[in-house]
Amino acid sequence: MVEWRRRWVWPVWEFLGFLMFLSGFLSENVVMMVIGVVMAFAFTLAFLKSYVKSEHIVEKALEVVSGIVALGIVIYGYVITGGFILGVITLSIVAMVFVAFVVSYLLPRIHSKTKSYN
Repeated sequence: MVEWRRRWVWPVWEFLGFLMFLSGFLSENVVMMVIGVVMAFAFTLAFLKSYVKSEHIVEKALEVVSGIVALGIVIYGYVITGGFILGVITLSIVAMVFVAFVVSYLLPRIHSKTKSYN
């Protein structure tokens, strides 16, 4: 569990994300708005997750849905603006998800083969 002394960081990042969204809204910069919304959304979920520790299927489903929503916001922003930075963020997120699935698939197989040799 996250120590109580470190929990103040999450709301600060949430607030910075909101300020980034607000700044983008006032300057009509969609890229800044999208990044601000994603920051605020992600850090709100991290803050809430630090208070609730469980292994229920609902929590896992919420994590997956929130990840899909965050990626959807970035992709939507990229489609609307065609911004280079949003394209880079989208590609890096897709690459990380791909690597995570490949590693989660391969590691148990590699681990089981090394145990059979011992």
